[in-house]
Amino acid sequence: MSLDVSGLSVYTDENKMDLIKKSILEGRTMDFVVIQPDIKTSANINIFDSNLVAQAGSCGFNADGTTTLSTRNLAVSPIKINEAICVETLESYYTQTMMKKGSYQEELPFEKIYAEQKAEKIGDMLESIVWKGDKASGTGNMALADGLLKVIDGESGSVVEGNVSSATSITGANVVDLVDDMVANVPADIIDADDLVLFVGYEVYRLYAKALMQANLFHYRGEEGADFQQNVPGTNVKIVAVKGLNGSDRMILTRKANLYVGVDLLNDAEDFKIFYSQDNDEVRFISKFKIGVQVAFPSLIVEFSI
Repeated sequence: MSLDVSGLSVYTDENKMDLIKKSILEGRTMDFVVIQPDIKTSANINIFDSNLVAQAGSCGFNADGTTTLSTRNLAVSPIKINEAICVETLESYYTQTMMKKGSYQEELPFEKIYAEQKAEKIGDMLESIVWKGDKASGTGNMALADGLLKVIDGESGSVVEGNVSSATSITGANVVDLVDDMVANVPADIIDADDLVLFVGYEVYRLYAKALMQANLFHYRGEEGADFQQNVPGTNVKIVAVKGLNGSDRMILTRKANLYVGVDLLNDAEDFKIFYSQDNDEVRFISKFKIGVQVAFPSLIVEFSI
């Protein structure tokens, strides 16, 4: 007589471990730009500029020079996220062990981790939109608002060309020279600014950091850039890795004060709601916010593209 187990499935203990959330590389572009709140649809960045025309000293008054007032429009796009979950669906799976007793299920048994990951996902989405958004030709979430690359590319006649060597790729062999070229082409008017930032993708930053170490620079101890930001050696320019530029082979160098991100409320994207809808007998998630970008002075941007 033998034991027949052909009608059983191999046992897997799905209740042994807690739920874990997928790790997400957090966006941090917002730390290096000017955040402009209280915008419902659009607002103007008011720009003041004045030239100076000096003259040889003499009697009389000869007016010369011009003071210019202009604006650049910062428009925001409204974005919403809606999700509905029928909690009773969880009763058929291992998640039933997390649920309250009774047939009325009015809350998610894993609401805390659900809320944490939603917040991270929204931050990740905004980081990508701020750089790569394109309402005209973007796809998916990237079509919801225009990003900085779209704005900068639209000012091609004004921004400073950073790819002066006509490089066709960024590699470990040329990345240091390419970064140096970007720094060398910073407009003279801002060369001594204390908020110059060179934005790159994480993969470009890692190439750059590795190249510096391999160059065995006497001052490079391997501690610099542990948080994916450091000063370009011998300069006042901070090179910063941002997720929004990953996979783009783009580098953007300018002042922090030159890049604007418009929102309605500063914490709109974090102020989402999770609630039980009695009419629909489901738990619902809703998030609504606005986002938009603009550049104050295109001529103060050094951009690299291939």
